[in-house]
Amino acid sequence: MIEVKNLCAYYGKNCVFKNVSFKIEDGSFVALCGKNGAGKSTLLSLIDGIVPEGLSIDGEIFIDGKNIFSLKRKEIAKKISFLVQNEKPVWNMTVKQFVQTGLYSFESMSKMQIDSLVNKALEKFGLSSFSDKLIFNISGGEFQKCRLARSFIQSSDVLLFDEPSENLDLPFQSQLMTILKNFSEEDSKKIVIFSIHDLNVASTFCEDFILFSKNDVVVNSREKIFTKEVLEKAYDSKVKIFVHPMLDVLQVLFL
Repeated sequence: MIEVKNLCAYYGKNCVFKNVSFKIEDGSFVALCGKNGAGKSTLLSLIDGIVPEGLSIDGEIFIDGKNIFSLKRKEIAKKISFLVQNEKPVWNMTVKQFVQTGLYSFESMSKMQIDSLVNKALEKFGLSSFSDKLIFNISGGEFQKCRLARSFIQSSDVLLFDEPSENLDLPFQSQLMTILKNFSEEDSKKIVIFSIHDLNVASTFCEDFILFSKNDVVVNSREKIFTKEVLEKAYDSKVKIFVHPMLDVLQVLFL
C-alpha cells in the first residue's frame, strides 16, 4: 500500500501542491492526470523517494508502512520501478544488455534465471528480433519499449510510469495500456500508477484517478472525476461529458 500524508511541495515560494493525503491499496491501477506543470512528475518522483533539485517538501510517504525517505536506493529499487520522462541513453549497449540493467538490485540470480527473465521481457514488448542492436541505433519508440521492458523485469510491487505511451505508435499505446492493466489484475499485490494526458484513453482502461486541480490533488473514481465541475476546475476549460457509444465508458470533450 502507498500512503501519502499531508504532503506539500514548493519551489521557493511557488507551491506545487499542498496538504495532499491519500491511500492507494494493493492491486490498484491508477491514472495520474492534470495540466502540464501541475505536479504529476513531481509526485511520482517523491513516491520513488527522489526529491527534485530545488524542491522543498513537508509531509510523509509510506510504502508498505515504511517511510520512503528512510530507505536506501537498492531497497527502493526492489519495491518500486520508476519510468521517468525524457531519459537519454548514456552508454551504447545492446537492447538486451539495457533491459538486463533492471536487475541490478538482485544479487543472487543465476545466469539462467537472468536470461529467462530478460527474454520474457523482450518478447512481451516486441524486442526479441533486434535484441542485439545497439540502443544508439534504434528509434525513439523502440527505446521507449526498451525502458518499459527494463521496468517490468524488476518485478517490483509498485510501478510508476511518467507518460509511458510517449513516442509509441497508436496501436502499441493501446497494447501498452492492456499490458499495464493486466499486470495489476494478475497480482493483487501490485500497484500501477501512470501519468497520461489523454483523459479518454485513461477512462477507457482505468477506474481510479489521481487528478491535479490547481494546487490540490483529487483522488477518486472515474465517475466522480468525470464531472463538469471537477474537470472544468482542473483544466480551466469548458467540457462536455458523454458516454462512449461502443465502449460504454465516460469520455470528455474540451470545448
